[in-house]
Amino acid sequence: MHIQDTTTVKPPTLDQHDIKLDPTARTTITITTNSPSGTEVAAPQQTKPRPLYFAYGSNLSFTQMRLRCTHNPDLSSKPVAIARLDHWRWLICQAGYANVVPPAELRVGLEVDEGEDVPVSGDEDTVYGILYEMDIEDERLLDGYEGIDRSAPPSRATHKVPAHIRPTEQGHGDYNRWLVPARVTVWLDEEQRQRREGRVVETLVYVDEERVRVGPPRDEYIPRMNRAIREAESLGFPRKWADEVMRVSIPIN
Repeated sequence: MHIQDTTTVKPPTLDQHDIKLDPTARTTITITTNSPSGTEVAAPQQTKPRPLYFAYGSNLSFTQMRLRCTHNPDLSSKPVAIARLDHWRWLICQAGYANVVPPAELRVGLEVDEGEDVPVSGDEDTVYGILYEMDIEDERLLDGYEGIDRSAPPSRATHKVPAHIRPTEQGHGDYNRWLVPARVTVWLDEEQRQRREGRVVETLVYVDEERVRVGPPRDEYIPRMNRAIREAESLGFPRKWADEVMRVSIPIN
């Protein structure tokens, strides 16, 4: 399920003629009746935007995202921001792919015993990523690539991690879906900046809670990560952090 194509494309751009209604948001209309003779219709109000996807591994590559997000690639593969998860830790886990470990107070399962063995992620003690606005159908496709168990039971660790952050157990999946606030360091899309309030935004983060030991990357993953780092840096992704954290595990090829 891991695409090995090495073609590079430029990040998609939208001008005013390309702008479409947001397919991932709902619109609410409120009707207020003042008298039998007529009604007053309030202006349409958009509900809270859906979480942005926080990519930290090979999906830092907008090329790979375009290959994977086949339902609405112009939307789902367009980077909208660079963001960070403070006090999280980045690693290549024993499965050979990128993973992140949450701060100590949010760790569950094997993260509790093994998470502290993962080195702190650079001088800034943070994990950087690229944010994408996902079409809901493309998000389902991404769940498939990340091996999400859709039959996993509700979280049994709500005493440790609130259910709104970790709604379910990982189950038999390769990763679990977490909904985590991330701090935007650079907006790449002005429309998104205006839609979101402030620099702290809710993000979807895929977390493998079961494989949290540092390991070597798979051979096929190295060129994909090199493309991901190269494309992310072309957007302004911090090269110093990538060198300190990612390059420890991902050699240049």
